[in-house]
Amino acid sequence: MTQKDFLDQIRTAYLKARKCVYTSINSEIITRGTSHSISSISEDLFACYCADKVTDQEKIKILIDPPLSFKGSGLKNKSEKKSLLIRPDVALCNGEKIVCLFDIKTDLGYKRKIFLDQAKERNNQMDLIKGKIANLNDGETKIPGTFIIDTRIKYVYIIISQGNINKTVQEQYMHDIKNLGNADIFILSKGDHLNNYAGNPKWEINENSFNGLDELLNNYLN
Repeated sequence: MTQKDFLDQIRTAYLKARKCVYTSINSEIITRGTSHSISSISEDLFACYCADKVTDQEKIKILIDPPLSFKGSGLKNKSEKKSLLIRPDVALCNGEKIVCLFDIKTDLGYKRKIFLDQAKERNNQMDLIKGKIANLNDGETKIPGTFIIDTRIKYVYIIISQGNINKTVQEQYMHDIKNLGNADIFILSKGDHLNNYAGNPKWEINENSFNGLDELLNNYLN
C-alpha cells in the first residue's frame, strides 16, 4: 500500500460514512444527518499499511486497539484504584516486545487545546512502563497473552489531515511533541481536509512528514 493508496482509502471511507450501511428497496428515501465514525476504519487501514512493510512475518505482530493492562506491576490509573490500562489504536510487536504505540487522529480539531497536555501525560507513562509486562487478551480468541514493553518505546501520533489547524500552530505542536523524548508526531496530508464536502477537495501528501513515518516504521518492522 502506497502513501497515496492509504489516503485515498481514508477519503473513500469518509464518503461511505455519510451513507446508510444497509440497503433497502427504498434506499433512495434514506439519508443520514451525521456520518458514521471512521476511527476504527482508520486503525484497520493503518495496520494494513504497516503490515505491507513487513518482510519477516515470524517476528512481527500488529495489534489493533489492544487494551494493555499492567496488573501486577504496581502501576495505577489516575484514580489510584485500578491497575494502569493503556489502549493505543495500534501497537507494533517485535518478538515478545511491544516496540511502538500509535494514536491515530483524523485531525487535531477542537481537541488541540488539550492535545499537548495529553501528549505530556502519555510521554510520562512511557517512562513508567518501560521494561514492564503488559497483559492482554486476543480480540478474536480471547486467549490471554503477555508482552514486554521495549525500553525504547515510543508513543506516536498520526494526524491524517492538517485540515482544521493553522500551519503556525501545527508546527508548534509538532516541535513540542517531538521534544518530549518518548513521543513523535506525523501529519500525513495537507491542504483540504480529507472529509471536505467539496466535489474535488484539494489535498496532497505531506511528503516530508509521511516519509519520516515510513522511516520510523521500517526501523521497527524490519
